[in-house]
Amino acid sequence: MINSRALIITGFVFLFFLLLLAKLFSIQILKNEYYTLIAERQQNKPKIIKAERGIIKDRNGEVLSFTRDNVSFFVDTRMMNESKIDTISKVFSKTLGKPVSYYKRIIRNGKRNVCIAKKVPMSKAFELKKLIVDGYFYEEDFTRVYPYGNLAAHLIGYVNRELKGIEGIEKVYDEILTGKDGMYLFERDVLGKVISVDEKHSVPPAPGNNVVLTINKTYQKILQEELAAGVKKYNGNSGVGIIMDPNSGAILALANIPDFDPANYNLFTDSERRNRALTDTYEPGSTIKPFILSILFNEKLAEENEPIDVEGGKIIFHRTRITDTHPHDILTVREVLEQSSNVGMAKLSTRISDELFYRYLRNFGFGNPTHIEISGEAEGYLKKPKNFSKLSKAFMSFGYEFSVTPLQMITAFSALVNGGILYKPYVVEKITNANGEILSSSEQKRIRRVIDKEVSDKIREMMVGVVENGTATAAQLDYVHAGGKTGTSQKLVEGRYVKGKYNSSFIGYLPADNPQIVCLILIDSPEIARYGGLVAAPVFKNVAQRLLEYDLNLAPVRKKIVRKKKLIEELIAEDINAKENNYDKFFNPTNEKKILPEKPVKKNVQKGVMPDLRNMNLRDAIVILNELGVKYKISGSGKVVSQSIEPGVKLTAGTICTVKCQLNINKKVLNLN
Repeated sequence: MINSRALIITGFVFLFFLLLLAKLFSIQILKNEYYTLIAERQQNKPKIIKAERGIIKDRNGEVLSFTRDNVSFFVDTRMMNESKIDTISKVFSKTLGKPVSYYKRIIRNGKRNVCIAKKVPMSKAFELKKLIVDGYFYEEDFTRVYPYGNLAAHLIGYVNRELKGIEGIEKVYDEILTGKDGMYLFERDVLGKVISVDEKHSVPPAPGNNVVLTINKTYQKILQEELAAGVKKYNGNSGVGIIMDPNSGAILALANIPDFDPANYNLFTDSERRNRALTDTYEPGSTIKPFILSILFNEKLAEENEPIDVEGGKIIFHRTRITDTHPHDILTVREVLEQSSNVGMAKLSTRISDELFYRYLRNFGFGNPTHIEISGEAEGYLKKPKNFSKLSKAFMSFGYEFSVTPLQMITAFSALVNGGILYKPYVVEKITNANGEILSSSEQKRIRRVIDKEVSDKIREMMVGVVENGTATAAQLDYVHAGGKTGTSQKLVEGRYVKGKYNSSFIGYLPADNPQIVCLILIDSPEIARYGGLVAAPVFKNVAQRLLEYDLNLAPVRKKIVRKKKLIEELIAEDINAKENNYDKFFNPTNEKKILPEKPVKKNVQKGVMPDLRNMNLRDAIVILNELGVKYKISGSGKVVSQSIEPGVKLTAGTICTVKCQLNINKKVLNLN
């Protein structure tokens, strides 16, 4: 009995050893490679090391967006006991300042891997990394930081939680900014503790490249602050501001109000995150008028001092009424621009053929996207000649029947004042690696010449008159002459012009004789003082004055300009109390609010005798000469300073009087000689 039991036990033992040998044979011989790989993975476990995302800087090296190397800490609750929980909780409480009970509760209530502290700054994470407890581990958890909050948010854009670019420069240059992740191969013991790093098979992470923008951080700050103040002051729905270098196309600042915080982009609406400077179109209103004059001058279809009969500011044009805000009888072509006469522009536009009209506007870039480096750009709308009605050119001559984006408008306007060259706008200056070495750089891209330099110079000088004598006196600066043009257009919503809703705009440049910056201000639906000369022009002035204080290189030569003070507050009050105009059909040709010239000096006009025209405004002198039947030649513009026929001389048939005029501004500063 005993022997039989011994035999059975011996048999089982033999069978056990036989099975053990078979298993060992399978492990060591048949599946050697398989189990060797498992052992290596357990002992030499690889860990992915995230690469740091590149930096976005302004043109002066100011950091606008960077990645903070935060760390998140975890515990595996399956490996925890009360002693470990107590140790970890005390260390975290001491380092991060929260109660010990807070961390104990997280660990005890968690399942499997639990995050006990997320995105801890490296300054504090360094201490927490020293803690060695089984089941306790950490991971790099980068955070994208925008140190100036909402500054240039619509340009810079933002990233998601995985640090992937979603909008703006972060999106367009995502591949360039994103680095290459590394991999460290750690050798661990049976307890999972790190013994060493396999340097041979480890690959360090490569940080992303840096993007340097053309914008100036201080320019951007000034523009955003003044634009926000303007939207608030005039109770507008929104605002757009752009500052551009007209001689290269570089964007120096771009702002939208309302704006948003890119670090918390999910807390803002799509409307607040929309880059209106690129995506929204509007009818430009009277800001288009200098473009139309440039066509006339370039094609020699008009003269600067040529008198235009504006018929008291009211005409019926193809059964549609076109009006000016203030009545005039005779205006020179220059004064049509200064006083922003719709009637004058409508009459002048008839001299341009449909095809020529369209070609020039197209050459200025209207109806085409600018192809700036930011996505989402609209192309605007420019009607083709075959679709022109009898009214199209007249309406387009003061900014209706076509639409533009703010970026298109300032790009075209820069060509108008820089000598006639259209440049492609750009916002990225260069790409550098982490060591600062330049990998690529952007250069100004000339697209085409649109108008002759002489015509550009003339238009630029004439727009100084808009600021000095016309609709934009609210843009006058104390020590530097500026030029520009106001615009006010009624808003078109679902095919109908909405009563009381306007886009108020101003585009200006400085210094007047050699523009270094062009600035566009557009405010949507202001409820106070809707005209561009009373809403957007003052915002431009505030921006320009602060830029001049900050950047002395903008205008090295400065001299106090003495002018007669304009009572802008009274004009605003007048506008608030003004009645709404009623217009025919679908069209509401709103005009700029006129700052009326001084009343002409009364002169005794005697038939057959030459009157004294000196100190008169040019248009008043022309009216008198026409009444007397005297032929005339005009030299210059502004007020009459001399006449070829002396006052009191008897007039004879065929007499020609040469009248010399001069603007009452500092010629040296303007370089008008």
